[in-house]
Amino acid sequence: MKINMEILFMTFIDILNSLPQRSHHIIDFLKERYDLTVLFCRYNESGVFNKKDGKTKYIGIPVKFYDLFNPMTLYNAYTEINKESYDICIAQGPWMGIVAVEFKKSGKINLLAYEDIDYFPDFFQYEEIYNSTRNMEKFCIENADVTFSVNRYLIKLREEQTGITPYYIPNGVKFNIFQKREKEHEGLCLIFSGSLEHWSGLELPIKVLPALRREFKEVYVRVLGKGHYEAALKKLVADLKIDDYIHFYGKVEYNDLPYYFSMADIGLCTLFPTELINYSFPLKAVEYMAAGLPVVATDMGELGDLIKKNKCGITITYSYTDLLEKLIMLLNNPDKLRSMGSNGLKAAEMYDWKNLFEKELNIILQKLE
Repeated sequence: MKINMEILFMTFIDILNSLPQRSHHIIDFLKERYDLTVLFCRYNESGVFNKKDGKTKYIGIPVKFYDLFNPMTLYNAYTEINKESYDICIAQGPWMGIVAVEFKKSGKINLLAYEDIDYFPDFFQYEEIYNSTRNMEKFCIENADVTFSVNRYLIKLREEQTGITPYYIPNGVKFNIFQKREKEHEGLCLIFSGSLEHWSGLELPIKVLPALRREFKEVYVRVLGKGHYEAALKKLVADLKIDDYIHFYGKVEYNDLPYYFSMADIGLCTLFPTELINYSFPLKAVEYMAAGLPVVATDMGELGDLIKKNKCGITITYSYTDLLEKLIMLLNNPDKLRSMGSNGLKAAEMYDWKNLFEKELNIILQKLE
């Protein structure tokens, strides 16, 4: 085996303009250890992004939505820029996964590892796109040398679809940076961090807040993140006349999250119950845990299992009444809040990104031998 390996990491996520997620963390892990090329999509800007930072090369290809379903568009655009070949390719998501399969067929890569990080068909309402994306996922898993899934329910689904059992590598957290706690803050703060989309489920705690404030005058909400649903959420806040008690901070750098989390009492993970959520592993949940925050989460899939198994928060049925009653119960019981936060902190250390990616890379290297 070569000592100095060349790795190609491919993601459909625009790493320049998106919130910190698995893509960013695995790039940080890989670039410290290997000669790395990062191939990613650009959606909001024209022109190719081509930059080298030390031993890491970044190449961003501008695409339109329909380009994602034509793998040769991305394949041809990339091969015009970069003729190199690689020992290992790690590809995220079905769109880049299919391009990676083409790279493997052409001899551009030696081993293909596919990261199965979400149930992507459920992002789309139209049946034709749903079915096309579902078939693309299946094709990627069947043609990869090894597949990693972030969710145990997703693994079962892939077994049923393909007869192949992916390895389980969940999402994680940079555990050490979240160990800045016990900041003084006024009132009772509920915090949300992540994408502001309909599936994020943030409108439920917003609707609950007026009634919650009748019980606890000092309670308020901080919202960290951005997304397509932000305008609708702000309109809901204005309609409910609770602008003074919900603060939107926009996109926050990952290393700044501990500062905001340290001034909170509860982390919100009240995701809207869909197939997507059933097969996901939300980063925010384990980030709250690493900060010692009890988590309020929708009782669905691995998210619900995580909270109940580790006794690090409460789960809800995604209903107004259930959320309100359980938040009142928690806020009336500071000892329970502290106990749940402590339990989450202990459990979160197992999800440190470094440990998770080392496990993944060890499996890939064994396949390469």
